[in-house]
Amino acid sequence: MGFDKLPTHIIDKRVTDLMDLSGQKVAVTGAGGDGLGHAIANRLAGLGADIALIGRTLEKVERRAGEIEKRWGVKTVAIHADMSDWDQVHRAVKESRDALGGFDIMVNNPVMVVGGPFERHTKEEIDKTVLGSLTMLMYGAHAALELLLPQGSGRIINIGAVGGRVQQRGLTVYCSCKAGVIGFTRNLASEVASRGVNVLGVAPGIMIKEDMRQMILNPQNDQQRAGRAVIVEAVKTQVQLGRICLPEEVANMVAYLASDAANYMCGQTIDVAGGQWMN
Repeated sequence: MGFDKLPTHIIDKRVTDLMDLSGQKVAVTGAGGDGLGHAIANRLAGLGADIALIGRTLEKVERRAGEIEKRWGVKTVAIHADMSDWDQVHRAVKESRDALGGFDIMVNNPVMVVGGPFERHTKEEIDKTVLGSLTMLMYGAHAALELLLPQGSGRIINIGAVGGRVQQRGLTVYCSCKAGVIGFTRNLASEVASRGVNVLGVAPGIMIKEDMRQMILNPQNDQQRAGRAVIVEAVKTQVQLGRICLPEEVANMVAYLASDAANYMCGQTIDVAGGQWMN
């Protein structure tokens, strides 16, 4: 029955106490830009975690690391790595552990996607989307497990997409890969939970970044106009709240799953998508 494993220490605590991540050592991939990776790093640092920001452009992750450390007073490190390279991923996660003095949580947030009608995709475009939307995430999880399994503790949080559950025109390859992320999260959790590592996922809906805002407000070409039309249609017909979301709203769920408040969750992928589902 596992009575000896019950976290009885949480009974008299506030939920806000359970979400204190002070002392936790976290690696976040894709954290150099102005999107979800950066928002996640900010949220977790705001709860007290020390953060390794991993990204392809060192200058960007260095800038973000400096901003986060100054704002929250936690330790941050910038790690340069191309998450599409197996060796670089494994090196980056070990560097994160060494620089932070420990490793508790891996947030897998890779993205590299080519949109458009499937029949027009080239082999290179399909391969790029599969690599950036699924394979890179598996690389990150593998690298994390090399450190987490020997210590018998830790969490991996995979960033998927609600597109893994619903259809989205022009994103067939991407959405299929994100369905794979949901299945990967569930199956990996069943492999490693008994060894102390919990695997969970978050599936964002339609998030706004500055480049996407500009595309919606002022599309510059046929591809952007087509992308805008797909987004507008989805918001009107699929998203029950009738709006897009901020990366910070998705990061809120990542922060929850990283905390003791989510201790009895395992293998699940939580949608943060404004109630987006198929028509």
